[in-house]
Parts: sequence; C-alpha cells; structure tokens
Amino acid sequence: MELRRDLSWLKKQIRDNERIWSGFRQIEVRLIGTASVQEIVAVLVNDLPKSFAQIDRVSLAYFDPEFELARLLGGGEKSFADHSFISISSNPDAFRALFVSTGKPLLGPCTPVIQSLLFPGDKEQFGSVALAPLLSHGRLVGSLNQASRNPGHFNPGAATDLLGHLAAVTAMCIENAVIQERLKRDGLTDPLTGVANRRFFERRLEEEMQRLARDGQALACMLVDIDHFKQVNDRFGHQAGDHVLKHIVQVLGRDLRASDVLARYGGEEFILLLPNTSPTQAAAIAERLREAVAEQAFAFAPKSPLRITISLGLACVPASRKGAEGISGAELIQRADTALYQAKAAGRNRLVIAS
Repeated sequence: MELRRDLSWLKKQIRDNERIWSGFRQIEVRLIGTASVQEIVAVLVNDLPKSFAQIDRVSLAYFDPEFELARLLGGGEKSFADHSFISISSNPDAFRALFVSTGKPLLGPCTPVIQSLLFPGDKEQFGSVALAPLLSHGRLVGSLNQASRNPGHFNPGAATDLLGHLAAVTAMCIENAVIQERLKRDGLTDPLTGVANRRFFERRLEEEMQRLARDGQALACMLVDIDHFKQVNDRFGHQAGDHVLKHIVQVLGRDLRASDVLARYGGEEFILLLPNTSPTQAAAIAERLREAVAEQAFAFAPKSPLRITISLGLACVPASRKGAEGISGAELIQRADTALYQAKAAGRNRLVIAS
C-alpha cells in the first residue's frame, strides 16, 4: 500500500514537472517572437498568470540610469499604466542589494521594501515572490518579478533552473529589442531589407574589436555575396531582385543571437559579425547558411524555378588571453573579403576560410 502511494505521488510529480516545463517553454517561444519591449512585457504579464496558478502579479524591472530606454519607449514607465514595467533610474543600490548574495533567483516572503520597489501599483501586500535577475554579459541589468498572495507559494527551497532560464531568454530579448529601437532611432537600418546598414556595422565592429583586445574572446567576420545576382535583375526585373535580397536576409538572420550582427554591406553583399564564436563554430554556421540558401527555389518564371546560391568569405580571430594581437577591424574585413574573392574565383557557391 505504501509503495503504491509512493508510485502515485511520483507519477503526479512527473506530470506536474512536465506541465511546468511545457508552460515555460511556450512562454519562451512567444518571447523569442517579440519585436519590442512592450510586447515582451505583455507576454510575461499575461502568460505567466495564465500558465501557473496563484501567480497574481508580474512585473519587469530594468536599469535605465541615463533614461535611454524611457526615450526609446516614448514615455518609459508611463507607457505601462499598470506598473508592469519598472524603470530603475534612481536608488539602484536598493535593487542591487536583492541579488548581491547569490546572483540567482530569489524566492521567499514579499517584504514591504520588495513590494514598494517592484510592485508599486498594488496596495494589498503580497505573501511571497520569485525574483529572477536579468543578466547581460554577466552584469545585472534588471529582474523578472512574480508575486503571489499565498505566503507559501514561492518556497525558498524550490528549484529555480527553469525560472533562471526564462530570465536569461527575457534579458536576451530585451537587449535585442533595445538594439532594434536604437537602429530605428539612429537611421542605421537598410530601408529595403530591414537589417543594419554599413554605418551601424562599423560602429559595432569597433565595439567588438575593443572587447576582443580587452577580453580575448573569439570573433568571426563573414562576408556573403549572392552569386550572379545581376542576372536576376536583368532577366526578371528589379522587383524580383529585391525579393531575393529580402529572402536571403531572412535565411541569414534566422538563428542569430542577440549579440550577433547582420548588415547589408553594399548591393548584394552582406556581412555578419559573430562575437565569442570559435573558427570551428563559425565555419559550421557558414556552411549551414550556404546550404539553406541553395535549397531555396524562386518561381519568377513558369516551369523554371530559379536557384540562388551564395559565396562566403570567413575570417576569424581565435580566443586568446592576449586579445586581438594588434589586428584591426579593417584588417579583419579585408581577410574576409579576400577569402570571398577566392570563393567566387573557385566557382562560387562555396565557403573559403581566410588563413
């Protein structure tokens, strides 16, 4: 009888864990599909209470000491009448103190300090909270906050792996959304394809070269050229050419991380910057992109689908304790450009890695 009870309890735990994992997974998928901070907040505020019982309140706090995010949002905190977004622009020490001991999700009682700091729009005191720090490059930038009226709902002894993963995805999505807002603000996007333009790429390249010299992390630069693109315009017109460019961008940008950069470098040429990516990883990514493009068929003419291919030149700086060893951003691009020329001279639809 006791063994049967234990088995029944174990089955219930497995079902509960599967339900919890499924709920987190669905929310993460929706987050990855967001395009703005407003959408990110909406997904978290609406989906977390729907997916998990006894979650009564969700908010997102984010450091904004220079009010940049407030300007990008066109009103900042005031854009969220329900106080679901908290801008930490003043008194940041009180916020940092919540995570100073472990840097991990904090589960436990909701103190008056936590309530006033992270749930300022609620007069009724909550019983327990789960606060997950948002980290960007190892630096605390905000927190994902959940509150329950049940004092025992968020137990300090509960596992926090899934919550920590959700917070990591949230931080990545916010960073990406902020980058996109900056692009719109500064006019650094290519109007046809919607990706970054050359000006923005050169700015990010300079930042990554400084990081490379400081931290010695690997960096990969990839130049991509559409093979025989002039023939597309000549045979089918410039609208067809524009369609090809937009579609190639979708393929190239499909699996990019928030820290990666994809830009239109000129004409039918694109450039990718992949921070903290080893030469082996970068080569695998490049081959995957080449194959993905080659698989596409464009039906510009009846009964004769057009196949498009790309040539790629890849230049990498491996991880090193000594940093970039004096290489400049211009030299990195030159190496990638030379490798691209070799790929096209060798017959196109191939990758060449700079020595």
